[in-house]
Amino acid sequence: MEKKLNLISLIAIVTSFLFSSLKANGQDISAPFFSIGGATATILCVNQNTPNREAMAQANILFASGTEFVLELSDENGVFSDGVTRELTRFTTSIAIPPGGDIEFPSFPIPTDLRGENYSLRVNVPATSTLSDVRENIPIYYFDFSQGVTLTGSNIEANTVALCDGESATLTALPGDFPEYIWSFNGTVISGESGNTLENINQIGTYTVQVNFGSCNPAFNFDTATVEVMDFNTTTVRINEPSPQSFCPSDVKILTTSVSDPGFTYEWFKDGVLVPELDGPSVNLPQSNFAGIYTVNVIGTETCSITTDPVEVINLGSDILTQPPPQVMLLPTQTSLTLSITTNAPTSGSTVEWFRNGISFQGVLPITDPGALSIDVTNPGVYSASVFANDVCMDTLEAITEVFEPVGFRTEISTILDCDATTSTLGLETLYGVTSTGTEVPILEEQYPLFDFEWFLGTQSTGVTETTLSVGSDNLGEVYALEATLRDSGMDTARSNDLTVEFLGDTVVIDSDPGFLSFGSTVTLSVAQSSNYTYEWFLVVDGDNELAVDGETIVSGQGSHSIVVDTRGVYFVRITLQDCIVDSQPITVSEEAGNSEIVPNVVTPNNDGINDNWLLPPSLFNQQDVEVTIYSSRGQVDFVSSSYQNNWPAENSKSSGQDPIYYFIITKNNSVVRKGSITVMR
Repeated sequence: MEKKLNLISLIAIVTSFLFSSLKANGQDISAPFFSIGGATATILCVNQNTPNREAMAQANILFASGTEFVLELSDENGVFSDGVTRELTRFTTSIAIPPGGDIEFPSFPIPTDLRGENYSLRVNVPATSTLSDVRENIPIYYFDFSQGVTLTGSNIEANTVALCDGESATLTALPGDFPEYIWSFNGTVISGESGNTLENINQIGTYTVQVNFGSCNPAFNFDTATVEVMDFNTTTVRINEPSPQSFCPSDVKILTTSVSDPGFTYEWFKDGVLVPELDGPSVNLPQSNFAGIYTVNVIGTETCSITTDPVEVINLGSDILTQPPPQVMLLPTQTSLTLSITTNAPTSGSTVEWFRNGISFQGVLPITDPGALSIDVTNPGVYSASVFANDVCMDTLEAITEVFEPVGFRTEISTILDCDATTSTLGLETLYGVTSTGTEVPILEEQYPLFDFEWFLGTQSTGVTETTLSVGSDNLGEVYALEATLRDSGMDTARSNDLTVEFLGDTVVIDSDPGFLSFGSTVTLSVAQSSNYTYEWFLVVDGDNELAVDGETIVSGQGSHSIVVDTRGVYFVRITLQDCIVDSQPITVSEEAGNSEIVPNVVTPNNDGINDNWLLPPSLFNQQDVEVTIYSSRGQVDFVSSSYQNNWPAENSKSSGQDPIYYFIITKNNSVVRKGSITVMR
């Protein structure tokens, strides 16, 4: 019994010694404090203009020269622990610090992510594992008020949030990493809302968010943001100016809308035709050809827009009806280039004068003189036509064109698709002349006859010398380019970008690998791949198409030709190619095989008896009304047959399956049901 008491006594003595040692260790250095300019700072309200602070502690024992001190900060709850304790700064003293001396940490930046009321501060001496006393309950907030607080809806650029009938919105406050936010609606605090988002907003009015800076609220005056939520269905959007509006060409001709928000989209129409260069809430009409009936379609969100009533604009004067483009190329094989205008100015008393680089070209001429409205130019420069219109406005109208000389050319081609057919047209989209400074100017269509054009399939000429090339399903996967050469110029041929022949058929079928979802596993859903396709994967929930989101119904892959899912349900993919859009056939992912039969996209003909041939599912195998056509990567037919016997490429490939990539089209009763690519791996 006495031995046990001695052991207990020993443990108590050791514990008491360790405790007193730790306590003495802490007493070696007093609790540090922050300072700024030598003044003690008990609260740190830090901004981008004064991001630095100093710190100080008092030594209670002698610290020799060469001692390193580290200033450490806890987490926002005052806890020091591995992984969360943050080093603010460190320094090594060059002189000994006696008892009662100051340990001074020079100016250092406060981290920009500090937000809280209960930080703790201490000093660490790594060489001796000495820890100072702890300064507790320090409020620290960093806020860059040059950025301010912003409050937005679905359109982050908009100052106003637009709602359509039955819709709701989510308001988001930025920055979004403060502990607490205070939300108000029409001046009344919304209880229970303290995050940086306010969801399911459907009431019209004024919403305000205030960032709660705690003890620093009195120091920060940039802590609130306000946004107006408006109902597009009840809001009167209009062109402010009454109809009609009458202007002379020289007048400032401004039209404005009643809703002005830089985050909204404004589409201006003149006589029912979109005018792309007019794209804001306020527009200044051009000098000529401005008369017409104007409307504006104001778009608040993807689903929320409203069109104004029309306003008529009348031109009291005259117009330059047609004129050359602002920039044109004078080709080296052209002796001259004709610049022409037309005008509806009165024939009596109206004149025209042409200028080159600001110098009169041929003097003032009546517009009725033969050739007065056109000139032949032989040199580059800035040319302008000044038309004095002898009408009620007595204005001078001007048309300006800059003429360049090329040192080379650039050719750009594109595809014109017929969404309802398996044919398309490859065509010259733009032929540019390139100047010595790199300026690109479109060549005029009337200059095209001066060029030789030739279409190529890879490096092989097709013999087609037009600016367009028609392609069909037989050309699927082939890659074409167009070459343009300025005839008799000696200038380099301009080869275009490459275009791969692609079609977006009416029937897209999803492949599932594996064909069912076992417990705890995933399934890969895939369709034909193309860099020109846009993919959107959807999950059908209670009859609604919900965009499948990473981290919820998708492990990975949204936006690509294949996704990996771990959730049961009905999926489909929406594929977009230019203006053509098609939805795939839906596929059910469940514990049993999906309702879409798999057409493999990989074969391994290595004679091991596994996956040597391209095997079609029963609905497509050995069917007289099903035709299978397989193309090489060069667009040549490698195999075609009805009643396919699952024996390609082992028995009937013209190329013996030696190419790494092939393309296939499967038709049933002359309608395309499947198409895609096959990878041959040996």
